[in-house]
Amino acid sequence: MPARADASARHRACERCRGEGATFALSRAQKKRRRLERDDGAATREAPEKRVECAACEGAGVVEGAATANGAAARVAIVGGGVGGAALALALTQRGARATVYERDERFEARKQGYGLTMQKYSGGAALRALGLALRGVGSDAHVSMDANGRVLGEYGHSARRRVGGEEDADQGARDGGAVAEAVSDEKRNVHLPRQKLRQSLLDALEPGVVRWGKRLERYEETEDGVTLRFDDGTSEEAGILVGADGIFSRVRAQKLGDDPLSYLGVLVVLGICRGVDAPLCRNKVFQVVDGENRMYAMPFTASPDGDGCIRPLDEQYEGEDEPGAMMWQLSFPVDEDRARALATDSEALWNEALRRCASWPDPVPRLLNQTRKEDMAGYPAYDRDMTPAEVLRGKVTSRVTLIGDAAHPMSPFKGQGANQALVDAVQLARCIVRSPQYMLPGQRRHGCVFPFESTHEALAAAERAMLARARGKVEKSRDAAKYLHSSAALAEGNCVRAHAAEAFASEE
Repeated sequence: MPARADASARHRACERCRGEGATFALSRAQKKRRRLERDDGAATREAPEKRVECAACEGAGVVEGAATANGAAARVAIVGGGVGGAALALALTQRGARATVYERDERFEARKQGYGLTMQKYSGGAALRALGLALRGVGSDAHVSMDANGRVLGEYGHSARRRVGGEEDADQGARDGGAVAEAVSDEKRNVHLPRQKLRQSLLDALEPGVVRWGKRLERYEETEDGVTLRFDDGTSEEAGILVGADGIFSRVRAQKLGDDPLSYLGVLVVLGICRGVDAPLCRNKVFQVVDGENRMYAMPFTASPDGDGCIRPLDEQYEGEDEPGAMMWQLSFPVDEDRARALATDSEALWNEALRRCASWPDPVPRLLNQTRKEDMAGYPAYDRDMTPAEVLRGKVTSRVTLIGDAAHPMSPFKGQGANQALVDAVQLARCIVRSPQYMLPGQRRHGCVFPFESTHEALAAAERAMLARARGKVEKSRDAAKYLHSSAALAEGNCVRAHAAEAFASEE
């Protein structure tokens, strides 16, 4: 039975595809090459290129049931209990590998782990399905872009297409001003939800004891056979593999790669969550306002008005029958790095700066700002990092230390890819690890399954190459978006993603 939306159910790797979600066969071109090589007496082994979705698990790679633990394999140590680290631990345990997550926070509630995010259907949503999870959030049927005077620059999405085509249906009123429409992450659509909800769901799917709270890594020591982790409480742990999933300021990365500075993108990001307002743009819509320098992006946060319990009631009670769901907004603007760092630590200054820049913008921007409490705001300078070549990330060929997520490829938030790529990284790395001899899935490899690796470090190297090749375009496009969305090019008209419209306009000038 394929994995489905029951988050409480345990899952294990599909036996037919060995957790890959697909079987493989030789492509026509490969078959032709093989015939020619045989004629020349020099046939070589070649990994099949044709991918076929596994019918047994419907492409998920997991099915319901308890995994059989590989007790002989050394533990995989994961530093960082955020989205990527928790997802990797889950993917590994579903495949029988023992994993332990070491998280520096004392408990889950110790600090805010971001605000809202969008699970992209072809990246994060697909990765969640590969973990046997389906999360419920809020859907959106249109993206609307406006300038600071309220002029619509462009819109796209289901309801936007209906308006452009002159079509109407009985549900249009509900979409523009009715109840908030919920969505599920495995329905092949984008879903908006709190980052903490995603993280909590991943952690809840793990067996008790997998996460070790209050463990801050001080350093590690690597040998040919494994890694010793040293923590600042004086304790140590042994592992066969160490994965740094500890974010943009990763300690694992710092030790592995040395001085590797971040690149400041010249922009401060201010985040806020608030109870929604009764406006069409706050009902199943994503909208943004740009003025050639500043940009505000707003999207659904939760279907519930209180952000699933994290937003206090307003001083004045909502008088309507159907209080709108909570919203998240993201304001960003150019500022020098020192000023950005100072503002990020002062909620009062962030609030005043947001009002100074956006108080006169079209509705519902002023109302969203006025409904946001300072305790529900945060700010940070936007950074990324030039992509690390695969051979540099690998370092010593036999290294058993690797990185995923922001530790490997931090990116700006302006394409909404950070958490999505961390999830994909986690699933991809787990699938590679269990193809190595020490962590091999139990059972015999069947026809059509991917070839195993000859060693652990070969598996890690393959995962790193695939991750960096995939993430490169995301990092570069996110960096471009940080530039174009805060320039006059952002005011270009176009019924498409705002960053795409801005980039196209800038390239024509």
